[in-house]
Amino acid sequence: MGNSQFSVCLVVTMMQSNVRRERPKRPDPPCTICKGTGTINCRNCFGRGRINHVDLAVLPKGEWPQWCQICGGSGLDYCHRCHGTGEYREPMGFHFTVNRK
Repeated sequence: MGNSQFSVCLVVTMMQSNVRRERPKRPDPPCTICKGTGTINCRNCFGRGRINHVDLAVLPKGEWPQWCQICGGSGLDYCHRCHGTGEYREPMGFHFTVNRK
């Protein structure tokens, strides 16, 4: 085995995109239900994404998840007040007052 010398050159290249990324601004005033995000926890699975053992963070050993059909397993649903826009909207519908004598 001869006396060989190895030379290693490490080049780190950082690529930057010319695309401007803007964070979506939250509306002013925001929705009172979703706080301007446009999404809420799913009402069927309570934000877990599955409908079996919703009260547990981790499923028991050998148990497979049964995915929620409402949210498709994401755990999120559109806000029912702002319809996913995040903007403040007045409650829709009729409000009847009953005069009791």
